[in-house]
Amino acid sequence: MSEKKAKIIKVENKLQKKAGFGEIPEVTISRAENVILNNNVDFKEIATPILLSLRETVKLSRENPERIDILRQELIKPIMELKANGAMFKYELIGTLAGIMLSFLEHINQLNPDALEIIEAHEKTLTLIVMKGIKGDGGLLGKQVIEELESACGRYYRKNPDKFISP
Repeated sequence: MSEKKAKIIKVENKLQKKAGFGEIPEVTISRAENVILNNNVDFKEIATPILLSLRETVKLSRENPERIDILRQELIKPIMELKANGAMFKYELIGTLAGIMLSFLEHINQLNPDALEIIEAHEKTLTLIVMKGIKGDGGLLGKQVIEELESACGRYYRKNPDKFISP
């Protein structure tokens, strides 16, 4: 075996340049937390176009099964946005459900009509939660919705073991 030394390449850290060096002052962190906790932005205005994008992509997926792999990535984008924004706007249930759906999409290797049906039901559920203004974890109803989505995903995995990518 030849002994070669690894060449270390120092990369530019753009994020650190933007944020600066050293610790973030406690007052800055406190102000940022306060803004998040007391925001009164209407989540409906943010979520509605994202949900519309999800609905349109499901429709395109049904109409163009040959493009399903490309469209699968387009399905993931709005779900990721909802997961990221849900908790920030006090819609924890949206974030939880979107997380389950992301996991589902990451563990299937093909979008068939059964998978699209689950995704479509997910979109309709999220739309209802947003339109009804169900904030927080949704209480008992939220727990039931989470259990039903997990159950639907489980049924899909059992029915379509060849389309499941095990973790």
